[in-house]
Amino acid sequence: MSDLPYGPLVHLVSTEDVDGEARKIFEKMEKNTGKVPKWMKVMGNSEEIFVHFFKLFVTTMKGGKVDHILKWKMAYKISEINKCEFCVSVTKFQLKSLGISDEEIAKIDEENSEKEDITLKFAEASTEHAYQIPMELKEKIKEFYSDEEIVELTAVVGLFNYINRFNDTLNVFPDVE
Repeated sequence: MSDLPYGPLVHLVSTEDVDGEARKIFEKMEKNTGKVPKWMKVMGNSEEIFVHFFKLFVTTMKGGKVDHILKWKMAYKISEINKCEFCVSVTKFQLKSLGISDEEIAKIDEENSEKEDITLKFAEASTEHAYQIPMELKEKIKEFYSDEEIVELTAVVGLFNYINRFNDTLNVFPDVE
């Protein structure tokens, strides 16, 4: 965990600390969920990066043609590989909110359809050694997905590798309850 006993490396911004589009996003989050997530309060130190990342996050995880639950399973798998405590907790929470049980989450690599299995292997290979993805895996992913969907899958991989590194580097850890 963190060498810093006080949490994130940078201060947590509040809604009052941000302006324009960032403030609108913070206010909407507070209205919808009752709070602004810690990663947003950290990233909000750079409002422009926060606003653009948030739009990318929403577009990647809520938009597109790939199944929403499968994207969150990929995000969980990637966060587990990277050992990002914050993102593991967030992705697990999201999966549970989508009706996936703790038992199913624990068996995320088991009892999948062939398509889901290939997708999770693609996420793993892209995270661990993107420059050396086996040709047979690349061929298999093309059997199940269009070019547009492969870009979407790869965006999920990139998004969660980014946010995993961001949170770990800046000491964004799950809240202890």
